[in-house]
Amino acid sequence: MPIEIVINRDAVGAGLVERVADAVGNGQVVVCPTDTFYALVADASNTVATERIFSIKGRRPGQPLPLMAANLDQVAARVGTLPDLGRRLASTFWPGPLTLVISAHETLCYGCRAEDGSAAVRVPNQSIAREIALRIGGAVTATSANLSGRGEVRRVNDLDETVRQAVDVIVDAGTLVGGAPSTIVDARDGTPRLVRAGAVAWDRVLESLT
Repeated sequence: MPIEIVINRDAVGAGLVERVADAVGNGQVVVCPTDTFYALVADASNTVATERIFSIKGRRPGQPLPLMAANLDQVAARVGTLPDLGRRLASTFWPGPLTLVISAHETLCYGCRAEDGSAAVRVPNQSIAREIALRIGGAVTATSANLSGRGEVRRVNDLDETVRQAVDVIVDAGTLVGGAPSTIVDARDGTPRLVRAGAVAWDRVLESLT
């Protein structure tokens, strides 16, 4: 059975964050709140942990896991190369619901890198996820805490029982806001390319670059 921790997401104690970060750093898989939905969070450099997420979700190989990081510096150091375009977008929209596709470092697990050598990463508004990444010294996974093909989870009580029984820790922050997923933009070239429409309007992305 997983350990369940109930928190107030607006006033999370440092001890609780440290406890959850220790679990992630030790290779465990955690259900954790993000800006909109609950996510399966694991150390993106831990192959065993990331493979467990694929198994828990029934996720097909070749669908790399999206990532969250503590800040822009951590992305550059531990996730991948941020070109000028990526830095400009990050400076405007991070922390926030904009995911950037960038060229990944080889230290990332295979499950977090696409076949073309890219990774998808964001710095979220949710401070818990940022603090976990900061404390373990690297990015964490950000895939939704559901079975592949099922709807996202706003409440811990709505977790599929298969997911609930397969994880190590569940962080319950009450009902999350839900809403649109993060907007995904490929920032590897000089011109941004919309991969998935989402919470940040494409017009806003383009206007930020003028």
